[in-house]
Amino acid sequence: MADAYFTLVVWTNDTDMDQFKDCLESIDEQEYREFELYILDNNPSNAIELTIKEFFPDIVDKVHYRRLKKKSGGAYAYNIGAHFAEGNYLVYLGQHDRLSAKTLSSFNEMINSEEDFDSIIYTDSDEIVGLDRMNPHFKSDFNKELLLQTNYIGDFICLPVSMYRRLGEFNEKAKTAYMYEYLLRATFKKEKIQHIPALLYHKRIDNRPKTKEIRAEERYYCNEHMALAVSYLKRSGVNCQGRVDPNLRKWHIEYDENSFRRFSGDYMFLKDENVKLFTRNNAKRMYAYLNQPDVAVVGVRFIGRGFTIDNVGYIYDEDGIQYPAFHGQRIFRETYEGLGSMPRDVSMVDSGCCMIDAKVYRMLHGFDKNLSGRDAMLDFCLRAKERGYRTIVIPKCIARYKNKDNTSLAESHEYLMNKHGELIGNGDGFYNKNLPIGVENYILPGMESEGN
Repeated sequence: MADAYFTLVVWTNDTDMDQFKDCLESIDEQEYREFELYILDNNPSNAIELTIKEFFPDIVDKVHYRRLKKKSGGAYAYNIGAHFAEGNYLVYLGQHDRLSAKTLSSFNEMINSEEDFDSIIYTDSDEIVGLDRMNPHFKSDFNKELLLQTNYIGDFICLPVSMYRRLGEFNEKAKTAYMYEYLLRATFKKEKIQHIPALLYHKRIDNRPKTKEIRAEERYYCNEHMALAVSYLKRSGVNCQGRVDPNLRKWHIEYDENSFRRFSGDYMFLKDENVKLFTRNNAKRMYAYLNQPDVAVVGVRFIGRGFTIDNVGYIYDEDGIQYPAFHGQRIFRETYEGLGSMPRDVSMVDSGCCMIDAKVYRMLHGFDKNLSGRDAMLDFCLRAKERGYRTIVIPKCIARYKNKDNTSLAESHEYLMNKHGELIGNGDGFYNKNLPIGVENYILPGMESEGN
């Protein structure tokens, strides 16, 4: 496959010139040089144009500058950039942010790893606060349920021009959520979205004190994003409503529970006799998630002794060993990225309490009788995923084991690896490889469990 040619698109508006120069420096430092830069300027002066010519002569031949005649927002600017782009991949980045020197080379490497590559690409990111880089966001591979609750992907993506032509322009009616709307559009059109687990993007954060006006902007941001998520779900036939979280960083999708019928034949509710449920209406809530047409399994959060988490789903390593997610962390403390309290796609849930779509169970011929313990559930979830179905964990449903014993026999694990070894050897895509794996997980290196 031929190397990619990237069109970097930057919309400039109310620009801080020092930070913009920092952004341009990071573009000039790219190891991979097959790119052009399109700057769409909404500033009242010509300072942007002068800065490019004066400070960055090495990339002047790669820069296209266009003064926008009207102030119609970021989506309008992004569409103008796509219209004039000569590259076959569009890269959208913020005017004050920085790229790693390896960003474009990493994109090109992923593009060349597949024949006829046609996926949106996103990366891990961290934050620039003043002169410091901090708060690394090590993200999951594409996680539909998590995306419906928060834009964990962010606004930095690489988009194939071929996909842009299929999906159409950015929605210019969206004031802040035009990138999120595009990601939702791609998701519900079943386009591929892939992830590079590396810190290739550095987002500059406004560290000013929260004024009333800033809080109002954050509230508008969340409400607009939430409304789009609800709209796309309803268009796909899923009844739901949304509410904004008080911290104004995420929103909650609440699926309609009214269609639940006890003893219905379209689901299987599995609960071990050693499991006690602490929350109410668990079956209703789980069924509401299971009602999504692409969901096969729904699980719950298990707590342990002493106000700690036993698991919020499971993670597996390259040897197929399963580890309880967030194990040992305090239930009243915030987990990494808040993931321990958010519904999300996972590779497997705890079989001690879960709900399974009956038609998927029949299609897969149930659990493999050659497997025991957690191996049996991992095998079932992997087979469901291969058929295009998702496994979701719901932290709001809480259970506890009286006596826990769901370990697997050695013969079972050997059988599992013979069956899924190649897939398992690639690692758990829902768990970022930059985070430590083992019983202590979702903890950044250098941080203690008690502090999370």
